[in-house]
Formats: sequence, structure tokens, C-alpha cells
Amino acid sequence: MTGLAAEVVKVADRRLRELAEQLDSYGWAAELLDDRWRLVWVSEELLTMYGERDPGRIGVGDHVLVSRARGVARGVIAEDSADQWLRTNGPFLLEAAEGGMEEIAEKLDPERARILKDCDPRPAPSLWTSTFDFSRDEFFGRVNYVAERVHDPTGELLGYVYIYGLDVPASIGTLLMRGDRAMHERMAALVQPGQRSAAVLFADLEASGSLSRRLPSPVYFRLVRDMRTALEATVADCGGIVGKHAGDGVSAFFLPEQLDSSSSAARAALETARSLPYLTREAASGLAGEGLPVDPDGCRLKVAIHWGPSLYIGQVASQGRLEITALGDEMNEAARIEQSAAGGQVLASKSLIERLDEHDASALGLDPTRVAYRVLADMEGVSEKARRDAGSIAVADIPGL
Repeated sequence: MTGLAAEVVKVADRRLRELAEQLDSYGWAAELLDDRWRLVWVSEELLTMYGERDPGRIGVGDHVLVSRARGVARGVIAEDSADQWLRTNGPFLLEAAEGGMEEIAEKLDPERARILKDCDPRPAPSLWTSTFDFSRDEFFGRVNYVAERVHDPTGELLGYVYIYGLDVPASIGTLLMRGDRAMHERMAALVQPGQRSAAVLFADLEASGSLSRRLPSPVYFRLVRDMRTALEATVADCGGIVGKHAGDGVSAFFLPEQLDSSSSAARAALETARSLPYLTREAASGLAGEGLPVDPDGCRLKVAIHWGPSLYIGQVASQGRLEITALGDEMNEAARIEQSAAGGQVLASKSLIERLDEHDASALGLDPTRVAYRVLADMEGVSEKARRDAGSIAVADIPGL
């Protein structure tokens, strides 16, 4: 709970504060109103939905109509949804208003004041539900809510609670549950794109085109699926974020702001990278063990890790998926390093390795003062494109697990 939200609830009522703490602990997008319909608390999840850090900016401490007006002004609540909200909740506001229609109407613009005049005052039921259209940046969708009166054990009315949820059927929600929750939370934290430092990982199957032609399509599909599943699980376990997929390749980001330091981010990237060739061989061996025509020695992963000190990182949302992507010269350089690696090889840039502090280097079994680097342009078999885009990058071959 934010400091300001906690302070407002504490002034309003200790019993509401206890409910607020329970709602926040379970990650609900929720808000609490007192018995006079004053907004006294909003949850961390609801603040995140609004894209706001300060509860006061969305109306905490003011009448709920002030909050709704600010939501409309910010564009997060559609105009017609605000009208619908008033038609649904207006009768309850009028019933509780000591000053009657005039007290409430003065908080509204003339058009919505006319909507309110068509409402007949009546007590709020024990529970009610409705929906509204929500918009923020490139995101647009419907949000459902359930509202309920809050009473203490003696029956005294304390206020009202609104709990919000996306208009997503449970059958679709189960698809979201298949992913790693902690990684989804790290992805959600990047809703606002911006300049961020990060360790970048690129990995791809060597000679994947030839491999896809030699293997039956169902077998190649399983190989790529099993390989990605194992790779993405490792990225998640190491505190990273899976990036865009390209063919049978994978990318990942490890952010210092989420892993406490640049050294921790570099260490997480190295730990992940070192395990990937082994995991790829394990996925191939599993299929070979079923009698499928897969040669584990022919399934080798090329891996590169690089440091981006100022990448532009954020979410890219489409109709079918949500991805994290990054822009910056280092992204192109990382791709060229990966293309220059041999199958089963992990190449790490000097700029990434030298982010390690003594503790993290020791944990990895690396001594940065004894690492031998090669300039990418001097490596055998490097393409002209790699020489042009990343030829001056110093890299080292990191032994795998």
C-alpha cells in the first residue's frame, strides 16, 4: 500500500484500513469509499491500471465523482462509460447526499447533471455489478466491476468496496496462468516505455533451415517447442524477461532495475546463457529417446550476451500477444555476435563481463582479469554484415555447463 493511501484510510476508519490491507495482499484492483461516497483508498493494482503512482491524482480524499471526472479527463474512462456509471450508481449517491440533488449536481458538468436528474434516489443494494470501457495508451478493453456495501459486525455502514477485473472469460484466463507469474509482473512493470540499461541475450539454432528440412514437421515443431519451453523457464528462473521470438530463436532481457544492480543483471544473463546449449541438447535427447529421428549432436544453439547501457525498452501489444522489445545499437550488435557464434558456443561481450562485481564473478567461476577477448572482426567465418555492424566489439567464449 502506498504511503498516501494508507494515511487516508487510517484517518477515515481503522476497519476500512484492515480491509484495504487484505485486498492489497491478494493483488486486487480495488477501491474503498466511506459512507459519504468519499474515495479513501485505491489498491496498488488499480494505480497500475491507471498508470499513476500518486493516489491523490486520481481523487483519493475527494468525492467519488471527482475521481470519475479525472478518469474521463485522462481518457482512461470512456465518455459513454462514465454516463453509464452515473446511471447505475447515481441513485445510491443521491440517497446518501444530505444536500440532495444540488449537492451532487455541483460536482458534475451540465450534461451529466442532467443524467443525474433522471435518477431516483434509492439505497444501494447489498451488491451490484456493471462494466465500463477502459483505455490507456495503446490498450483498450472492457473492465467489469462488482461493488458491495461494507458493514461492521454490528451492522453499521462503513462504506463501499469496488473490485475490478478485466472482461476475460475464465477459459482464456487459464491461458495466462500457464506463464510464469513473476515474469509477467516484470513485463507489466514496463508498461511505460523508456530508456533503460539491460543485459541482452540472443540465441538461435545453428543451421536451423537445414534441420527443419531434414526433420518431419511435427518433430521439428516439438523440438522448437520443447527447446523454447526450457529456455524460457531458465530466463524466468534467473529473473529475466523473454523478448520477441524470431523463427526458432529467442531473446531475453535482464534489467538492473529489477535485479538490484548491473552486476546482478550481467550475472543472470551469464547464468542463463551458459545453460542454454545444454538445455537444447537435453530437449533433443528427449525426442531421440522416443525413437524420433533427432540427432542431439546436430541440435546446437548459438548464444550471445551483450550490454545495452541505454536501450529504449517497453511493451508492444497486439491483438494476439504482449511482447517486450528494445531498440538501440546494442540490439543490432548482439544479433551480429550471435550470428558469429558457432553451434554450442556462448559469446559474451567485454562490456557485459566487466559489469560483474567481485562477488558475482566469483559465483560464476570467472576472473574478469584473466578473460581473453577477441575482436569480432578478427574471428574466423564472421560475415561482412557482422564486421560492419559489430566488428569492433570485443567478445569472449564462455564455457557452458
